[in-house]
Amino acid sequence: MKRHNYSSQNGGIDKNRIKILQVFFTIVFVSLFIFLFKLQVTSKNDISDAAEKSQVNIKTPQRGNIYFIDKNNSLIPVAINKSYKTIAVDPKTLKRDNQVVVAAGLMAPILNTSKDQLLVVFNKPSQYEVLLKHTDDDALVTKIKNLRTTDTEGKQVPIKGITITEEFERYYPLENVGSQLIGFIAKNQKNDKTVGMYGLEKYYNDTLDGTEGVFSGYKDAAGRLIRSLASQEKMSVNGDSLITTIDKNIQYQAEKEIESLVNSRRASSGAIIAMDPISGKVLAMAGYPNYNPNEFFNVNDYIVYRNLAVEEPVEIGSVMKVVTMSAAIDTNSVTPKTTYYDSGTVKIGDRLIHNYNNEHYETATMTKVLEKSINTGAIFAEQQTGHKIFYDYLKRFKFNDITGIDLPNEQAGNLSNLETKYVPEVNYATASFGHGILVTPIAMLRSYASIANGGFLINPYIVETIKSSDGSYSSANKQEIVNDAVIKKETAKTITDMMVSVVEHGYGKNAKVKGYSMAGKTATADIVVDGKYSSDTIQSFAGFFPAYKPRVAMIVLLRKPGLGATASESATYSFHNMAQFIIDYYNIPPDEIIK
Repeated sequence: MKRHNYSSQNGGIDKNRIKILQVFFTIVFVSLFIFLFKLQVTSKNDISDAAEKSQVNIKTPQRGNIYFIDKNNSLIPVAINKSYKTIAVDPKTLKRDNQVVVAAGLMAPILNTSKDQLLVVFNKPSQYEVLLKHTDDDALVTKIKNLRTTDTEGKQVPIKGITITEEFERYYPLENVGSQLIGFIAKNQKNDKTVGMYGLEKYYNDTLDGTEGVFSGYKDAAGRLIRSLASQEKMSVNGDSLITTIDKNIQYQAEKEIESLVNSRRASSGAIIAMDPISGKVLAMAGYPNYNPNEFFNVNDYIVYRNLAVEEPVEIGSVMKVVTMSAAIDTNSVTPKTTYYDSGTVKIGDRLIHNYNNEHYETATMTKVLEKSINTGAIFAEQQTGHKIFYDYLKRFKFNDITGIDLPNEQAGNLSNLETKYVPEVNYATASFGHGILVTPIAMLRSYASIANGGFLINPYIVETIKSSDGSYSSANKQEIVNDAVIKKETAKTITDMMVSVVEHGYGKNAKVKGYSMAGKTATADIVVDGKYSSDTIQSFAGFFPAYKPRVAMIVLLRKPGLGATASESATYSFHNMAQFIIDYYNIPPDEIIK
């Protein structure tokens, strides 16, 4: 019998199979290598493009709120995200379920329209028709949600095909109050995203804005993103909220007061700022004319968007005499009792400088210089101090810089008239009473606050606390007091005494609140038009109270009044009204014996 050697034949077959498999896997490996090389190197840009197309925003974050406070630290929302609803219908679904007539009959009285009008809409050959857009009528929306019809089994069921979608828009509950502080949001035409415009909305835009959620991954054949091990998802994070130092009640009163002052004096505009002189917290900052940020698009003159208290440096006038006198007294160049002879004019080079209304006081003390706002006396004090030292004090008070307040578009002061190679004598003379140099109202108020607090230059600020979306709190603007005072404590006390005398015996009398020591100074400055001083003026009064235990520093400023020649006839009255309100509001005890 012949025997077959199966093992040798099978061995040959196995070797051939192994060779074939080796060749096959080699080809696959090489092909895969080439594919991966092209994928990673030659097609990098194409892959990046594809990846970008495979990303979608899954949720828009809620913008953070902005809050004012009151004296009890209660939070008053002034910028929030208000919910609006859009009610729509799917006519095809209504037709499919034979609910066209029933739905029209039920919805007509709720939407305050006729059944026939709804039937026209419900019979359209579409799948989406808007019935009511952008409503905040919660009662109406609830009625729509609760609509029911009877099914074939006699059960009450919702009507299919009616949808209610929710969207949020920025809303400002106090309308005009604080509008120039708060600002508004609007669409950025470049990327169609909303951004803060003006005020806190702009300055803190990144803090308020939050982070959009993004999902990235591969698309299926229908172009839909699918979740897989390769997909990535980043959840949206809501924006942080701002808790400000602004007291809603003081702000409201300041808004009313400056509107009344501007209108009664037929002025072009005005501003009031109230601040804690110790901490730098701004309690109120009101400007008029203002606007309603809910309807910012209806504004004709865009200047009302701007906060002129921080954005417009001006020749502020005689409130600067307090700073001039501070420099003179701090350097022992004069004392409150130092006298000089006032003839009513001073000739500097070829310029003859007059006192207001050509008044002259003959022998006058430095205290009287402030009481009666004597220009020649301010020039005398500056000359006794010396030009260089006087200029150095202006820089100490940082009138050539911004205050750093947390509001956008703050402008620095301008001392350039004192910074040329050869400064004319007259430039120092006019600067001594606030002409020829520019400062903002907030910078001027800060200098008065430094006198009130004993000589320290504090940083004014608006936002006290940031509330994160996770509920945690953090300090936003912690005040850092520099050890080096701009003037000595003794100087601040002396200047305060002189400013109290201005209110008791000088042009500041109308600012007085009975029973309280009030420190302040008036100013009436001519406005330059086409390089020449015009008949238009800026009138202001700045001060603090109670003078020796100061709670509030404040400035009232009026631009181009048509009635009232000086600040003693305008700004002083508003200062008095605001001071009286704040004293009553905080229940500040009197510090004088009432006779």
